[in-house]
Amino acid sequence: MPPARIDLTLRIVLADPPPGVVFSKQDAKNHPADPVRASGDLSFDIPITLTVTPEGFRPGGGFVRADGRGRFVYIASGRAAGDCLTDWQRRLKIYLHDLPADVTAGDVLQATVAGRAKDGGPACATVPLLSGWTRVRP
Repeated sequence: MPPARIDLTLRIVLADPPPGVVFSKQDAKNHPADPVRASGDLSFDIPITLTVTPEGFRPGGGFVRADGRGRFVYIASGRAAGDCLTDWQRRLKIYLHDLPADVTAGDVLQATVAGRAKDGGPACATVPLLSGWTRVRP
């Protein structure tokens, strides 16, 4: 029987974000957390909890949100990430429906997403994973 709750970390890697743009995790109350200015690839560690339900794992925690398509996390950029000196204000949404089923407490799961949109600005909206979730060392 698996434990009722598993605490782990998601490591989101932003590949090739536009230089000089501030990015941050965004908590469930729309507050930026751990902002950083891009000068190359970025990564954000997001703590989550997986609760065991009859339908499988349900992600939760202070950074996890839900809509009609499932549970997800946001990475904010520009003003949404706390930088009041920019015209950018975007968020990228990363759904969590494809997390591996064989996770254990303390795991760090990493996935990569594009950090740059087609217009050259920060990525926004729902973004696909460039690489699926893999277990990495902390």
